[in-house]
Amino acid sequence: MNPSSPTPNHGSRQPPSHTVRVRMGTQTWTVSNGGTASEAVEPVLRIERRNPPITLAAMRARIEEARAPTPSRSRLNRVLAAARAWVLPPGEGRFQAGLKTGLASGMMLGSLALVGFHQLATPVARAPAMQTEARAWSTRGMAGPSTSVAYPGLSIEVAVPTRASGGSPWLALTAVGIRYVLQATHSQPGDYEMHALRLQAGAVALPGALPPGVVSQDENALALAESALLAAVAWAADGGRQADAERALANALAIPKETWIRWPNGEGRVGSDLYQALKAMRTSVSAGDVRRCESQAVRALNDWLHLCGWPGVVELSKMAH
Repeated sequence: MNPSSPTPNHGSRQPPSHTVRVRMGTQTWTVSNGGTASEAVEPVLRIERRNPPITLAAMRARIEEARAPTPSRSRLNRVLAAARAWVLPPGEGRFQAGLKTGLASGMMLGSLALVGFHQLATPVARAPAMQTEARAWSTRGMAGPSTSVAYPGLSIEVAVPTRASGGSPWLALTAVGIRYVLQATHSQPGDYEMHALRLQAGAVALPGALPPGVVSQDENALALAESALLAAVAWAADGGRQADAERALANALAIPKETWIRWPNGEGRVGSDLYQALKAMRTSVSAGDVRRCESQAVRALNDWLHLCGWPGVVELSKMAH
């Protein structure tokens, strides 16, 4: 052994010092070689975005700016608030509010539909409605009972020729149909005056006590005659179907001729004329003769109005084609 080499002294050798660190969550324990543990709390590392501090005045200014509406938004809010108050006012049930909303929506859509229809079918000129005052057969001076016979309403456009033109009257269901007729006959706008005949459903008072069966038969005859007249005019002027006109005329002519000849109040002659006009119209429709059908429709309209108690509403009988 080299004497210069130090001899290791095992008795003076110290055990190495070491520690064991235990971590659980944010808590750690350090265990030394002596077996003692010391508890320590280590901070948790957090990374936050640092914004410049906002002052209290700036925060209040932002809140007020967000609350203040723009002019357009303010108007919109007022409209919405008014609509909400109208639809669902305080104390009103949801059923009433829903009914009110449905009615308002239906009225709005109906108005839009009417506006669209009038834009598509613009009349040639403003057609004044013909006056139809309540002047059916007067019951004054009737010595005895009277009977009411109901008639349906009628709506038709009439082109009445001026005296200078010497033309013929024309009928149509719509103003568009009148325009088509005038173009087909090469008529000038100043040759005719446009009228809209609007007759509401009503009843004519006939003298005497008529049996219920006779009243029902007369009312049915007036209704079928009106349907046949309008169907024939629709075919002649408004592009209606020829088959529909023929069927409606056949239904009207199914009424026995005696019903027209024996019309109450001594109007059998007018009833017979109406029957003959309907019969002639069916022949014209079957033959496709538009002009002749229009001429016969003018006669039928006058006779029908006369039986409904409206003689002289439109003096068309004097204007023959």
